[in-house]
Amino acid sequence: MQTRCSKCTTIVRSTDGVAWEILNGACPELVGTPWSDKPEFCPTLSEVAAPEVTLPGVANRSAVLEEIDRVKVVRVHT
Repeated sequence: MQTRCSKCTTIVRSTDGVAWEILNGACPELVGTPWSDKPEFCPTLSEVAAPEVTLPGVANRSAVLEEIDRVKVVRVHT
């Protein structure tokens, strides 16, 4: 399965429905978080792919969103 994020230009692919790889750069939402290289944790992509594949970002949505917000605040103050 290959899909494009509806919020940015990130394109991801999964051959097994579990492990995902970014095909073109990093997810801007996840930059600076522990999941920067794990597109399966992107809150937007988790919603896009949800019917076909259950991604970790769906189960951990609130924790991921909190970390994204925390990183955004740190970026603004640095």
